[in-house]
Amino acid sequence: GLDLWLDSRVRRDAGVISHAHSDHVAPNRVSVLSPGTLRLLHPFNTQPRPLAFGETLSTERYTLSLHPAGHVLGSAQALVQSHVDGERILYTGDFKAWPNPAAEPLEPVQCDTLIMEATYGRQHYTFPSEGEVLARGFSLLREWLASGHTPVVLGYRVGKAQELLHHLLRAGFSVAVEPATYQVARAYEELGVVFPGPYRSYDGTPRDGEVLLFPPSAKRTGLLDGIPRRKLLMFTGWALNRHAPQTYGVDMALPMSDHADFPRLVEYVKRVGAKRVFTVHGFSDLAAHLRNLGYDA
Repeated sequence: GLDLWLDSRVRRDAGVISHAHSDHVAPNRVSVLSPGTLRLLHPFNTQPRPLAFGETLSTERYTLSLHPAGHVLGSAQALVQSHVDGERILYTGDFKAWPNPAAEPLEPVQCDTLIMEATYGRQHYTFPSEGEVLARGFSLLREWLASGHTPVVLGYRVGKAQELLHHLLRAGFSVAVEPATYQVARAYEELGVVFPGPYRSYDGTPRDGEVLLFPPSAKRTGLLDGIPRRKLLMFTGWALNRHAPQTYGVDMALPMSDHADFPRLVEYVKRVGAKRVFTVHGFSDLAAHLRNLGYDA
């Protein structure tokens, strides 16, 4: 009854866009979104209503505020408080609980009803420590470099690639970035992210001792053609699936994601004090597990 849409896939009169990934974006007549998301979506073919984190927007029916989700830069949870009965509804969008050096940290928000993504809402998806995963990946990259290969790290153009770029630079690697991904990284810098070292836009020629950073789509678009002796490494939560390297056509897949894993999804429900939970965009196992814990899910 509030006439407010959250990450609608089709045009609405009024909607919240939680972050700048295309599967969460629609050209609403009016779109409420964070300033960071607006910058990453520029140019944007709708009437944007930027809302800073913690700022409130009030209508006759509800009050709306946005809070950091930790998924990608600008990613936001939406807190909607009904003026009819006072119910506080929190929509997480995609979120990450572990620290992300290229995004605002997740802010737990108390609520009555929680609508949460369940991308990894199955107990199988319990990620190891990110420090351990990165150390393993960096060791592998150094082995490939030492053996004369050209390492290519695959990460989604908006968000995942900038997170990986930060980690690679901090570990001392020289990095060349696919041009469109490079432009997103520069937008991150405009928004205040400081990368711990220089990096360059890939010009078609890899340099000795350099790691390349490309989106996964590069495998099917021919962007990797002409890179000699390339070795592909992908960081993804789906790496916990048995045949992930074959599925993605890479030499190695390691389990790291910009989404929360199963234990952190469950932990988040407890942290925000929700009485009722709806899970979306993933596995229904999470709702069943929450019901076993006594939640209305």
